[in-house]
Amino acid sequence: MQVVSAREAVSHLADEASVVVSGNGSLLQPEALLTALEARYRESGHPRGLTVIYPVVVGTGPGTGVDHLADPGMVRRVFGSCFDIWHVSRLTDLIRAGAVEAHCIPMGVLFHLLRARAADQPGILTSVGLDTFVDPTVKGTLYSGGDSGRYRPSWSQRLELDGQPYLYFPTPPVTAALLVASMADEAGNLSLWREPIRQAALDMAMAAKAGGGTVIAQVRHLVRRGAIPARMVDVPGFLVDWVVVEPEQKQSSLTDYDPSLSGEWPTPIAEPPLPLTIEKAMMRRVALFLEAGQVINLGFGVPALLPRILAEEGVTDLITATVEHGPVGGMPLGVEAFGAARNPTFLFTSPDIFALYHSHQLDVAVLSAAEVDASGSANVSRFGSQLPGPGGYIDISSPARFLVLVGRLTTGGTRYHIEGGRLHIAAEGKIQKFVPTVEERTFSGPAAAQKGTRVVYVTDRATFELVDGQVTLTELAPGIDLQRDVLNQMGFRPAIAPRLGSWPSEVLSPPLLNLRKRWMEGEG
Repeated sequence: MQVVSAREAVSHLADEASVVVSGNGSLLQPEALLTALEARYRESGHPRGLTVIYPVVVGTGPGTGVDHLADPGMVRRVFGSCFDIWHVSRLTDLIRAGAVEAHCIPMGVLFHLLRARAADQPGILTSVGLDTFVDPTVKGTLYSGGDSGRYRPSWSQRLELDGQPYLYFPTPPVTAALLVASMADEAGNLSLWREPIRQAALDMAMAAKAGGGTVIAQVRHLVRRGAIPARMVDVPGFLVDWVVVEPEQKQSSLTDYDPSLSGEWPTPIAEPPLPLTIEKAMMRRVALFLEAGQVINLGFGVPALLPRILAEEGVTDLITATVEHGPVGGMPLGVEAFGAARNPTFLFTSPDIFALYHSHQLDVAVLSAAEVDASGSANVSRFGSQLPGPGGYIDISSPARFLVLVGRLTTGGTRYHIEGGRLHIAAEGKIQKFVPTVEERTFSGPAAAQKGTRVVYVTDRATFELVDGQVTLTELAPGIDLQRDVLNQMGFRPAIAPRLGSWPSEVLSPPLLNLRKRWMEGEG
């Protein structure tokens, strides 16, 4: 291992290298390395024709993170689970234009492919993603807008084994890894001890070495040999070639360093109660579906409010909340540092937490749904030219036993008035979100119905459930008119439960739901 400048470190990346990049937004973001790589390319035209693998988009805004790789000719192919988010979109512009071949792989599958590459395995066989867009019988993984004859149409194959269907994903090549750690010692041992997530540093390093390649680590601190206790070492020094010390490296875009995010030093959390907005009302209705003792997953967007509501109710000790980026327990953070949590009780690596999800060990998954169609399928991954991608959505929703999808019935100007435990639609939105057919199938309603998955859809005014393969209206919020506010605002007609229920009126009232009493007495 040698300690060098960022410019010297990236000079060892060859043309047509296959580079895996750590990070999630601002977390574990190797900004110094990516900035130096961009500068080298603009000066010399090398390295060019790169394959880039980033399981999560890296960066905090235009021109940061993987946007440094967006010069024409620099990148030939991309593997990722999400693209056009956090305003990191220059590389996505090249994908839209067909200048870069891009394969969209579910986040957990992609992390497991890195682990498979580390073990020199040819690929993975999984049921995750069947009947979604990554299934080649539906569409396939190719996200590029270019000529399909120029690119491999899908990185997945559908196979049958012992009479059961599976998707096979071959392992992509890996010949270099760009990592971030809190510190390195003089022997090259890396520790992520002070980071909010662990991600997959060891798997990434081993994958690069299995391909005969190079491992470069950006760290904030260099310490003497042996100063890092063995149990705090995440990557051993013999797997690391170059270390770049970056004193300005931040823990996240929120802070230089906060020990409560890494779980080192719990900090008292005194969040004020959330105001009674429609988002809070939706998540209060979701909370009433939960039970004490459950292990749940919280998705991006509105579901991230659920821990605040559970904290207000004083029941965080009765449930185990997880986030797909690894934290267990604590208070998950919002968009600025999604994936981190304050005061976590445990930090999974990314491959390990997705193994938990893939093996049906979640009791409940709570995710957003931007579009829902007549089959009960949902889309969060593609909207016209916007390519947010699924992230871990497919990995979580496909094997879920009980799935709660949260989304509005309309957007584009919808306004609400909540008073006296009743909801009134003050202005209706222009865009219907329950549509005849979703633009892209990120979650498959028919596959869920076939497996017997319980699926509930909580909207801004009503609750639906997938019953015998049909989207069925089961509840109305108090104050909502069935025809005017629900049926007229949908692109298809749902089934209606014989006994149409109502949201409990307390969902739309300021006082607490008394969840602890409900759960202790076994009420739903």
